[in-house]
Amino acid sequence: MALVIIDKFKDRVIKVVKKIPSGKFLTYKQVAKLAGKEKAFRVVGNLMMRNKDKNVLCHRVIKSDYTVGGYLGREDLDWLKAALLLKEGAIGVIPTDTIYGICTSAFNKKSVEKVYKLRKRNLKKPCIILISDIKELKLFGVKLKNWQKNILEKIWPAKISVILPCQSKKFSYLHRGTNTLAFRLPKDKFILKILKVSGPLIAPSANWEGYEPAKTIKEAKKYFNDKVFYLDRGKIASEASTLIDLTQKEIKIIRKGADYRKIKLLLRKTF
Repeated sequence: MALVIIDKFKDRVIKVVKKIPSGKFLTYKQVAKLAGKEKAFRVVGNLMMRNKDKNVLCHRVIKSDYTVGGYLGREDLDWLKAALLLKEGAIGVIPTDTIYGICTSAFNKKSVEKVYKLRKRNLKKPCIILISDIKELKLFGVKLKNWQKNILEKIWPAKISVILPCQSKKFSYLHRGTNTLAFRLPKDKFILKILKVSGPLIAPSANWEGYEPAKTIKEAKKYFNDKVFYLDRGKIASEASTLIDLTQKEIKIIRKGADYRKIKLLLRKTF
């Protein structure tokens, strides 16, 4: 009889998980409650850990504290779980190459707009976009001139964000009418792993506009609570990226930050 009850609960759990839409997630407790046994969240966790059914997208079920938790039975694959969620348009606070960012797919307009709302961000201010390869600029309709390409090949990968022209109306939700977008190709191997799965991500700092960037997940939760998922990598205290403008042949340094010395030396040699 006990096995029959467990099997019925398992079937209900699977049905609940299969109904989680792309770009959304539920916690183990929420799944257990919807399946009829709120206190059986550990059973849900075990079921997801052992899941081998490709039709059951277990990456959409996260820990009850809203950190992503392990994936495919491995705690060290939490980054992959986060990457899959981000690819689908979910919103999460993750470690970038500089500080914690509140991120989502740059190709998901609804999710991008939600990040603006959650972050209380100036609607006219574009977000920096993280990419894993310079070739991904073409996905945004960015056509590099030879001098721009030469500069980028010298400075990237680095903690240097670069403003480039983007005239495409298709991406007006990203450039916010400025007809420019800022991109960064990180050197950090961890965020690159995520980007190669998730695709390009918007990555403003994890805080409300005008407030201090979160250095820990605990601090980030004070801003975003249960509205996003979290990928915890302890305390991160770093400078924001250096920001330069390459829309004109005259290079403008908009913000001095991480890797500023590198850009200064390279640009001095180039010009």
